[in-house]
Amino acid sequence: MEAKATASAEEAIRAIGRRDVPLARTCVSEAFDADHAVGPLADAIYLACAEIEEEGDVSTATWNTLADAVDSPDLLAVVEASRS
Repeated sequence: MEAKATASAEEAIRAIGRRDVPLARTCVSEAFDADHAVGPLADAIYLACAEIEEEGDVSTATWNTLADAVDSPDLLAVVEASRS
């Protein structure tokens, strides 16, 4: 994954942890624009955003989906640090 895509993906994941839906969507969109390999992560971010909007929180299953969607140990560390 390109450096810009990685940085944007990291921020999108952190935004999910803070329940900041607009920022998460913006960042994951930027990551996808930089590198389309982010597609599975983008899907998981959008799912998490929908859960936050509907239920106010992200389910454990969706956090697990986010963890499965990342392609590096560094991004996995961001997911694990952002879980709530």
